[in-house]
Amino acid sequence: MNIEEEMINRAGKQMAQDIDREVLWGMLQGIGWTRVMLPTMGNGAQAVDIIVWLENNCKKAYERNGRDFIFEDSKDANWFILRWGTV
Repeated sequence: MNIEEEMINRAGKQMAQDIDREVLWGMLQGIGWTRVMLPTMGNGAQAVDIIVWLENNCKKAYERNGRDFIFEDSKDANWFILRWGTV
């Protein structure tokens, strides 16, 4: 396999993962989960701070993908927005 084929395969896999996540997150929103997109993510240290905050403060399940987050509990989402919504 040459580099071009490898790049095409990698891009195809990433696209499939993105589509699968959008379908799953759409289903989760349909059953009441809350989706939050931060306007910016800031720097790497801030991203680590957000991950630590999620682990320490969320009472129920959540998922993240870059600056896109989805929360099972709307209270977790609201606290997250209050803390990180103006990053």
